[in-house]
Amino acid sequence: MPQTQKIITSGSADELLRAFKIKVTGNIMWAGGLTELCLSVAQFLLGNIGQAFIILVAGVFFTAMAWYYQGHRIPILVRIIFIGLLTVITVISIYQNGTIGVYWTYPLLVSCFFLFSGVMGIIAALTLTIIFGATSMYVMPSDDGWRIAATLVIICVLGSVFVVLLGELQKLLRNLVITDTLTGLQNRHLVTGILEDAIYRFRRYGRPATLIMADLDHFKKLNDQHGHLFGDQVLKQVAERLQSVLRQNDQIFRVGGEEFLIVLPETKVEEAQMVAEKIRTLVAEHGFNGKNASADVTLSLGVAELHASQTWVEWLNTADSALLEAKRKGRDQARVAVIPDIADSATT
Repeated sequence: MPQTQKIITSGSADELLRAFKIKVTGNIMWAGGLTELCLSVAQFLLGNIGQAFIILVAGVFFTAMAWYYQGHRIPILVRIIFIGLLTVITVISIYQNGTIGVYWTYPLLVSCFFLFSGVMGIIAALTLTIIFGATSMYVMPSDDGWRIAATLVIICVLGSVFVVLLGELQKLLRNLVITDTLTGLQNRHLVTGILEDAIYRFRRYGRPATLIMADLDHFKKLNDQHGHLFGDQVLKQVAERLQSVLRQNDQIFRVGGEEFLIVLPETKVEEAQMVAEKIRTLVAEHGFNGKNASADVTLSLGVAELHASQTWVEWLNTADSALLEAKRKGRDQARVAVIPDIADSATT
């Protein structure tokens, strides 16, 4: 089975998180728009024509933005306008309705933590806390004003703590998702993004990049002879040897049971071939020792430099084909992919 069919079968962790944020932000915009439309009708019926008109305009704007950006990221400016308009409407409500108007401050304050990320959400919530707290203290009796301001501060503090903890948890979960637990290498989730970034840099700035696809030879036989525990120990040691050869900006992934993908940015095929041979030698000429067994292991590698017209799938397939060629030619070797010249092909 070609490795490109196994690399990415679903969205990466970053893509899934991005889609979730888009959905949450869109739902908040929809909720705000529909709520404001309903409130505008209520205000018209109560005879508050001026306030009803402002709420109606806000409701129409929010609903239109939610519909227009449905399934897409809502721009930061639109989110700022969303919070700004609701803040103005809430302040007016506090002035006109007193304590009843304060009820709208709490969901609006919480919304800041969902509409904006990290520090920006905390700053937005703190700004609203100051505005609503000052308005409450100015409009209401001092005892009521201080109580309301204190509750707003508590919500702001608790929300900020929640955002910080959520951010740390998000980083932890992301690392768990993108990291192979056995070897500590990156797994397949980030492959697409890394390859597309390399293609962009190549087409935009002319910076070369080369892939090395590596596969342990006869690994199933090794597992059958010495057990899967020893096989896991071999994989860990192979990962350590691969990392010892690579540069800091090189990317290495475990993309299958005994398969590894190495992305070498700023690297021509000649340099990558030397890296591949160094890796092959490092694996083949030094045995692997486990708790209860030892064995010699070899590695087959396919090397493919990025071609001008290739997509990331084609690039990956080219490296995979070179790897299969190394397997067919007897294993324990590195093969460089031969990419036909498109211009020559076109003329023939």
